[in-house]
Amino acid sequence: MSTVHPSIGALYRFVRVLAMAGLCLAGGSALAEPPNFAAIAFHDVVDTPGELDDDAITADRLVSFFDWLRGNGWTAVSLDDIARARSGEKALPAKSVLLTFDDGYRSLYTRAYPLALAYGFPIVAALVGEWMDAPAGSPVRYGNRWVPREHFITWGQAREMQDSGLVEFALHSRALHVEVVGNPQGNTMPAAVTRSYAPGAGYQSEADFAAAVGADLSTGSAAQRRELGRAPRAMVWPYGRYNAVGTRAAQHQGFEFALVLDEGPASVREPLRVARYLPTYNPPLAELVRSLTPDPDEIRVDRLVCLDPAALWAGDEEASNERLGRAIERVRALGITGLVVDAVRVDAQGRITSAWFPTRELPLAGDWLSRVAWQMRTRAGVKVYARLPHRAALATLGDESRVLRLYEDLGAMVPLDGWLLEGAAAPLRPMRFDDPPPLYVHRPGTRPNQAAWVVRARRQSMLKALGEASDADAWGWRAFAVLDDARPGLELLWLAPAYTAAAHPLANLSLVPAGFDDPVADTRVAPVDPALARWFTGAAPPDATRLARTSIDFQRHGGVSFGWCPDDPVADVPAAAVVGPAVSASKFPLRR
Repeated sequence: MSTVHPSIGALYRFVRVLAMAGLCLAGGSALAEPPNFAAIAFHDVVDTPGELDDDAITADRLVSFFDWLRGNGWTAVSLDDIARARSGEKALPAKSVLLTFDDGYRSLYTRAYPLALAYGFPIVAALVGEWMDAPAGSPVRYGNRWVPREHFITWGQAREMQDSGLVEFALHSRALHVEVVGNPQGNTMPAAVTRSYAPGAGYQSEADFAAAVGADLSTGSAAQRRELGRAPRAMVWPYGRYNAVGTRAAQHQGFEFALVLDEGPASVREPLRVARYLPTYNPPLAELVRSLTPDPDEIRVDRLVCLDPAALWAGDEEASNERLGRAIERVRALGITGLVVDAVRVDAQGRITSAWFPTRELPLAGDWLSRVAWQMRTRAGVKVYARLPHRAALATLGDESRVLRLYEDLGAMVPLDGWLLEGAAAPLRPMRFDDPPPLYVHRPGTRPNQAAWVVRARRQSMLKALGEASDADAWGWRAFAVLDDARPGLELLWLAPAYTAAAHPLANLSLVPAGFDDPVADTRVAPVDPALARWFTGAAPPDATRLARTSIDFQRHGGVSFGWCPDDPVADVPAAAVVGPAVSASKFPLRR
């Protein structure tokens, strides 16, 4: 009988653990074929370009895509296939795609279903109970407009499609495919992740919000059981938005799958977080094909600017909104991709004095952050990253449970895209065979894979390994985990020490601080790693001409992403008309 040397066995086990987690070595190559598959979220299928809306696709383009799948060795899989792969009963084919159609448009029956029959492709279709139960001839509220009930399939058509064995129906909620008022200023946000606001009554409580989501899933599931003879096993979150409250409700109701709109491939190991690509603007065949195998090494281009909400807060709503409107137009003129927004006020001693969002733990400077974030996201098209230093929170609140409640409130009340982690050390230590996953190391001369889905997997594994660690860095990571529960898929920006040469393997983007006087050709401050961004800082906002010249020189020396702080959006310093052409990350031609 052969024996295996203990050190070789340890190495084998370590590699297997990383492979099972779907992770990558520091150089970025996959350890083993992960149990991943592609998933696509189609909506309406129309016959002519004149009938298109943002999420629709023309029938001829869908046919071309189905032809391409058939001719290039791709297999359309069902939820049964994914369940068998998850249980280890039968592996998925190497090139597998889950085809889904949301909202239950009439074209599901007249266009998608005939194509499924012709190609033998299984599909998953998501239905909104409220729309399905509307009487014939009545109007249905769809987004911000009313449409005829006849825009959607009937229960009879659903039964016919289900009987074919090729169409499985999922729940798209009973009545959560709407937006609700989410702040005192009247912004409307996705109901499945928003605690609604009513004048005089204030915000919906966390308990009432959780109860409402659970009741919606229960009644929606019961309706499908009544009409189709079976309860849905898949939940498709409206607008792709979900959080820990909804996930727990789905688990409680017995859902086996939850489909979302996260970036990257789907994994059989995350059945309650099935990532899907959303085709928009009737994409060409080449783009649909690229969505099947997203490039983990695609270089991201970021332009970041910090924003203090106090600069836009005038004390009264009319004046504050006027300042916010001008700031939005300036952001558009700058062509930036993200804002790093202060969530709290911090005094000269580094203690937090108040918050720009409702919280149980701090006085309210103004219920303003939600408004700023939502307007910037929807009108300026930028990502919003919160700046709430965890070390300052620890120093101010003292009790660690209060710190986590502060972050819980931030995640619950403010629509964010990410968080800036400050004051956390880089994880640079030698690899040991007994290290838990993920690969919590950096090897000189190599760059870890920074694809969003890979970084997310590394973070999830690291959080499990924290145990009872009580140092400030550990609490920083727990703060991020709390935020990510409330707003899954958050990006993490890491503010690195000056002259950092390597990106943080657990961050989506690492910001390297540097002054404007630092020579951009210096290899310490002119990173070639696209996961490193230059973060220009100073005592005052930069001069526009100087910033334009410095940013062009930075890019000429191999830099990709950068940003600056402070910035004055009210006085327009630096002047957007001067600096915009040099710093803009806008892409042309514009999509229409």
